[in-house]
Amino acid sequence: MIMKKTGHDTFARVLSVLVAMLGAIQCMAQAPAWVTQRPVSDKEYIGIGIAGLSDDDYMKVAAQNALADIASQVATKVENESFLHTVDVDGKSRQLFEDKIINRMAAWIEGAELKDSYTGEGKYYVYYTLDKKVYKKNSEARRDEAIKKGADYLMKGRAAEDGMNLAQAVQLYGKGLEAVEPWLFLDLSTNVDGRKTDIPAELYDAFINVFSGMALTTNSVNLEGEPFKPVKLPVAACLSRNGYVIPNVKLKAEFVTGSGAVTPAIETDYNGTAEFYITNITSKDQIQEIRIAVDDSFISALPKSYRELLQNQTWPAAKVTVTLAKGATTAYLYMNEQNDLEGIELYLNKILANNHFAVTEDPDAAECFIDISTMMDLGETVKGKIDLNSCYCTLVVKIYNNRNQQLLLDYSENRVKVLVPQNKSAEETISMCINEVMKRVKRNLPAKMQKINL
Repeated sequence: MIMKKTGHDTFARVLSVLVAMLGAIQCMAQAPAWVTQRPVSDKEYIGIGIAGLSDDDYMKVAAQNALADIASQVATKVENESFLHTVDVDGKSRQLFEDKIINRMAAWIEGAELKDSYTGEGKYYVYYTLDKKVYKKNSEARRDEAIKKGADYLMKGRAAEDGMNLAQAVQLYGKGLEAVEPWLFLDLSTNVDGRKTDIPAELYDAFINVFSGMALTTNSVNLEGEPFKPVKLPVAACLSRNGYVIPNVKLKAEFVTGSGAVTPAIETDYNGTAEFYITNITSKDQIQEIRIAVDDSFISALPKSYRELLQNQTWPAAKVTVTLAKGATTAYLYMNEQNDLEGIELYLNKILANNHFAVTEDPDAAECFIDISTMMDLGETVKGKIDLNSCYCTLVVKIYNNRNQQLLLDYSENRVKVLVPQNKSAEETISMCINEVMKRVKRNLPAKMQKINL
């Protein structure tokens, strides 16, 4: 008797098939041994990298971690006489070059290969290997290349330094360090002229000492100046090293106390000298200071980390003190409403400026207030071939202390007689009167002004 299959029997059979399939999948996805237990090999460096599947670009991250794992093993093979064992000036230099080695690891683990990968439990695993013989062969070739390049830059840098072209020398030494930096964990020494020479150590020592032993002197350590005016005398700065002048090095000058304008940076000439001019002093500080130093703009071509190495060194500098002389007394010129001799202020302005007054248009900023009034009276007529008018001119100049309104000077030229032909115009009459009055002012006023005491 044939029994009908019930719905329950069908479900049971489907469930058993699913269970069998899941079991097969679990067996297929079982983690390889290298995931749970790190492999060991005498012939290869082994790198295991892991990244979460939720990480951005997790495959790349895992690969980088595996290569870093190999790199750390290679780095432990640092030779005792390598550059890193000779450089530890302040702890910072060694850290700098260790970081550079790690950052350039792709150069010295060339040949690493992906052997296997695995995905499970929300993570991605990679298994990289690097044949030790391949690494040794590649590293020896790169080592020889690094020594060759480094020695070439060292030789060129020394030649530039011997020629006192220090800016070029430091750039050559820096390029030499860049060429050898991926291989600094190796012994990069070689024989030069029968002497064992550690190329990176020589480059490093030359690099940081290019500007050591230098001195900067000036033709004057004290200058006198005035606010808002240039200084006539130049400042000559001479750069030397161990008694020898250094040409072709750019120097710069700048105010470090006070403020003003100085001519731009300039290279030292064949005498090691650069001249600077103070073109303006914009501060009223009594004592100001200018600093002259090596212009380090040339190191901008170097990598940032190497610039910092140089900037940590002591650079030669010189200081020049600028003392401000007492400047001209500022004065505001006020023409009174009583002013018959229009235009006379132009002439008075010149006399004031020539006698240590600086005329300003700001009455509040002036130290002195100068009140000027003029009068002209027409008198009798003098008959002759040419009839003349008698003009009587008066000029009154009163100078006050603008802070307390104290009268400092009361000067006048009273009723100066001027004979003017009747056929002259009004403008010509005024001009003749001004000329005659100013003759007396030029003789008398300057001496009076010298007695003013603020």
